[in-house]
Amino acid sequence: MKKVLYIIGLVILVASCSTYRKVQVIKDALSKNDSTSTELVSKKPKVDSAAIVKGILQKIELAKIDFVTMNAKFKVDYETLKNADNYIVNVSIQKDKAIYLTVRGALGVIGLKALINKDSVVLIYPLSKKVERKPLSFLQEVLKIPFTFSTVQDLIVGNPIFMENTKVVSFKTNNGKLQVGLTGALFKSLIILSEDNTKVLNLKLDDIDFNQHRTCDITYSDHTSYAKFQFPQYRDISIAAINKLAIHMEVKEYSFDEPLKYTFAVPKPGKRK
Repeated sequence: MKKVLYIIGLVILVASCSTYRKVQVIKDALSKNDSTSTELVSKKPKVDSAAIVKGILQKIELAKIDFVTMNAKFKVDYETLKNADNYIVNVSIQKDKAIYLTVRGALGVIGLKALINKDSVVLIYPLSKKVERKPLSFLQEVLKIPFTFSTVQDLIVGNPIFMENTKVVSFKTNNGKLQVGLTGALFKSLIILSEDNTKVLNLKLDDIDFNQHRTCDITYSDHTSYAKFQFPQYRDISIAAINKLAIHMEVKEYSFDEPLKYTFAVPKPGKRK
């Protein structure tokens, strides 16, 4: 069980609302500088609010943090129905190729190192000198969420996940924030954006297959500007499938596009299970 909890730490993987007002929602956000008289406004063609919302989401997708390398230190707290713990996790990522993670527990002792690449996971236990090699599907088995390498990478970097190939099915504003309902191949999702529509504040995923009973709720906060991107330094992740898991990730330090700091050599041969 301890092994599974370590990996969970690594993969660091709505109130009362007004009725839907498909035109008013986006007109307010996009027409703040429009000083045209009411008479002239009434003569304008109808605003295609759905198209505007789609355009906003496309901008969010384009604003995903892009990088070549990333180094970061996370404080990770997790809680299940049976226990809770916290770790310090050092991460180095070579985009689209490899993710290196080093997990330290109490007293700074390294309990686990992991290398995640496109199709496999290598687990190294320094204290027992044990090495395991597993397919990438191992992460899916642990968390019960269909993670790909790109999904894990986005989750660590702080990009929204499972937004590809989705379509808008609903939208509204609540307390000045745009809420958009999407549907995709695997999940129905609800996205809450910041008041200026530049940051994702919350992403809730519900499995389209009711038999799976999978939900994932992610809150992003304390965004800081990096180049043209918004980097969330706090993430709260709640996953419910067969079991429940809560993860809090706090970024202690980070850098992009610098030499990798936390890489390590993988012993050979390793034991595969």
